[in-house]
Amino acid sequence: MTIRNGQSGGRPARRFISLRTKLIGFVSLIIVVICSALGVYFIQQRAEVMDSSLNALILKTALITVVIILCGIAVTIVLARRIITPLKCLAGGASRVAEGDLTVSVTPTTHDEVGQLTEVFTHMTESLKERDVAISSHIQTITKQVRELAALNKISMAVATTLEIDKLLATVLRLLIQNVGFKNARLVLYDSDRRVVYGSRLAGVPEEVDREWRKVEVSVQDDGSLLAELLIHGRPVLIEDIDTAALRLTPFNLKPIRAAGVISIVCAPLKSKEHILGYIGAARGAQRCTQEDLDLLVTIASAVAVAFDNARAYQQLEHLAQTLEQRVQHRTQLLLEANRRLQELDKLKSDFVSTVSHELRTPMTSIKGYVDNILDGLTGALTERQSYYLNRVKSNVERLTRMINELLDLSRIEAGKVDLNLGNVRMHEFVSEVVEGFQVMAQQKGLTLRMHQPDELPVIRCDHDKLHQVLTNLIQNAIKFTPTGGEVRVESQVRDDGFLTIGVIGTGCGILPHELDKVFEKFYRGESGSPDDPRWGLGLAIAKSLVKLHGGQIWVESTPGQGSRFYFTVPIAPPPPVNSFPRM
Repeated sequence: MTIRNGQSGGRPARRFISLRTKLIGFVSLIIVVICSALGVYFIQQRAEVMDSSLNALILKTALITVVIILCGIAVTIVLARRIITPLKCLAGGASRVAEGDLTVSVTPTTHDEVGQLTEVFTHMTESLKERDVAISSHIQTITKQVRELAALNKISMAVATTLEIDKLLATVLRLLIQNVGFKNARLVLYDSDRRVVYGSRLAGVPEEVDREWRKVEVSVQDDGSLLAELLIHGRPVLIEDIDTAALRLTPFNLKPIRAAGVISIVCAPLKSKEHILGYIGAARGAQRCTQEDLDLLVTIASAVAVAFDNARAYQQLEHLAQTLEQRVQHRTQLLLEANRRLQELDKLKSDFVSTVSHELRTPMTSIKGYVDNILDGLTGALTERQSYYLNRVKSNVERLTRMINELLDLSRIEAGKVDLNLGNVRMHEFVSEVVEGFQVMAQQKGLTLRMHQPDELPVIRCDHDKLHQVLTNLIQNAIKFTPTGGEVRVESQVRDDGFLTIGVIGTGCGILPHELDKVFEKFYRGESGSPDDPRWGLGLAIAKSLVKLHGGQIWVESTPGQGSRFYFTVPIAPPPPVNSFPRM
């Protein structure tokens, strides 16, 4: 195939023609090959015609290519608007949500997957916004509760450490205003016995208003009023609107409320151990109170009631202690004065007894001497009747002499003028000597007087005469209270603790149990004694004093109807020196 070239232009034109010629040759070759394969035969045409056709083909191809490119660009722009732009919007919204802006809202523009994704993102944003609102609300609630708990804890600690009533009430009102957030508060005390409210304290009002209402006392009646609801029935009250509840409010409540300008109040009774002690009222000024305010005030009122009850009990106890102290001081002064007078009277009595005893002792000695002389026949012979009466006189004189001697001994003991004349005493011989001295008296009464003691008893350093007086008194009493045919036994025993025990046992009437602690008291005469018994009841008291002076003890054991057993101890070692004897 031959192709003609046109007229030559410039160098670029020649290059284009050469390129076109090569391209035409290459395309023709391809067409010939393809047509040969398909069995197609070509008819040779002129070169000019073919060149014109090829140019038209190239132009069409170029136009189609341009159209395709433009369609691709258009399709790309459309796709970008439907996919990329919404995704950019979603990305921007996500960034703002990540930064904490939950007000972002992305509107879906299609119904494909991108539109669905946009709707999901919008729902997610709304959910986050709702959760954020809920969390904020919970945080506010928790913050409020924490603040209220902190205030409640502070109030509880403050009232628990306060025992002065005035200080306690002032502290409660101050903390209600400062820590709980109330604008006004009132605390009123209640006397349930008189059904009267008193001692009102106000906070959040002028001081003159507070002072004015402190002095007011109002009786409480069960008339459906606010006071009756709180103080008689013990129920907390929430009044959301003062105007609608004005009929339930007495002037005691309404006047200070109007003066403070509040529109709503909460009140809670002060209850402790089922007793109503008063009530607490609070308000938030121009803001309405809620059920939460009432619940909080009820909790505070419980703690305040217990603290107030404790403070009042402490105040009463303190007053009682002061009164008791004053009474004790007064009674102490009375007792001191009475004791002083008793000491003076006791001294006068002792002086009187000592003086009278000494004054009686001399004439008694003279009378006894004259009677003995008459009985001895110095004044002549006596008739039997005269001898009988003179012997009676002698016996009574001897009895009076013994009584006088006992009074003198008692006076010396009470005056602390008794001293021990210590000496070495062989106790075996001492006991035998005293017992033998009463054998005649025992035989005359028909009694058996026995002695049971070891063959050897220690030598004790003691006052012979005073121990002789003690043992003599015990044996005399045993013989006196043991009936005819009975037995009196004297026993001695050395104990392991360094004491010698001497006992006098009689089979007499015995001593009643309630008298055992009294037989050693001065002037005591037991119920079992005879009314005609001439004794004064001083012998055992003197014996007890003398035994104690030696450092020993004396006691009695008895079974009514079987007899009594009197024991006393004497230390084997010498007793400590005693300058004076303690008063009985």
